[in-house]
Formats: sequence, structure tokens, C-alpha cells
Amino acid sequence: MELYHFVYIILTLIIWNISYLHTGKYVKPKWKQFGKFIFYITVSIIFIFWVKHYSLIFIIGHQLLGLLFHIKVCKQNRINWINCEPTEEYLKLHKLWAQGKFKE
Repeated sequence: MELYHFVYIILTLIIWNISYLHTGKYVKPKWKQFGKFIFYITVSIIFIFWVKHYSLIFIIGHQLLGLLFHIKVCKQNRINWINCEPTEEYLKLHKLWAQGKFKE
């Protein structure tokens, strides 16, 4: 393993933790949080060893697309995208996202 492998893996963990601290706590059921973590880390590590530096496209891009989607849908539904308030509305919206409905 080369040094950049470790750096990219650490970057992956940092980016995941930042995104989890922002909205990951609202993901229900709890096993889904773990499943998403395993998927993201596994795919990131595979890409790190398979496509080397191009893996950053997935590592950063995956979470960036999720953030952009989060901001857009929250603004459409008059929810503060930074702190997800009003929380009740955000949780209701989150259930709709799971059903593929992005706007009430």
C-alpha cells in the first residue's frame, strides 16, 4: 500500500463523518445507517486500489451530489438545509424521499 491509499481512506472516513453528523442521524431504520456506511467505504476502497487517484471523483462526488440534492429539496419544501428545521417537516420529507417522492 502506498501513502496516498491511506490518505484517501482517511479522507473518505472524514467526509462520511461530516455528512453523517449533518443529516445521517435522521436515517431510519438504524441498520440503514450502517449499510450506507459499509457501501460507501467499500466502494471507495475498491476505487482507491482500482482507479487510483480517479477514486476522488467518487469519494468527493458521491457526497457532493447528495449535499446538492439535500439543499435543493429542502429549499423547495421551505426547510432550513443547514440544521434541518423544522425537524418534524424534515422527517416527513425524509419518508417521502424513501418512496421516491421529492416534493409534497
